[in-house]
Amino acid sequence: MLTTAILAAAQVTTGQSFTCTVIRVHDGDGPLTCANGVKIRIAGVQAPDFESAEPCRVGKPGYVCDDTRARAAQRVTAGLTLGKRLHCTAVDKSWNRVVARCWLPDNRSLTCAVIARGGWAWPEYWRRYRMEECR
Repeated sequence: MLTTAILAAAQVTTGQSFTCTVIRVHDGDGPLTCANGVKIRIAGVQAPDFESAEPCRVGKPGYVCDDTRARAAQRVTAGLTLGKRLHCTAVDKSWNRVVARCWLPDNRSLTCAVIARGGWAWPEYWRRYRMEECR
């Protein structure tokens, strides 16, 4: 299964546009699992992580590790994306995931929609990926 995800992510190159029908949401910033096997990390967003996540287990600075808040963020992102077809553009790779800017079926930015519902912008990556302003 992991091999399939790595192969799917390898098939999407930086700058490439693609569609994703979301079948699973791990947490508030991803990965979002697409029906075609691609896994997406939402560009510009940093949501709270589950306490079992690697950055939390090793005490990596800059991460909020709280199962209750991670579950709430997961519900927000799942409510916006689960079962929906997103239009995305790959901006980077992160582990076995594609970092992507995505747009919801109504053409709203997924990043801005998540932030509007309590997600956090990740300033370092916001600048790196030249994210648009959210209104």
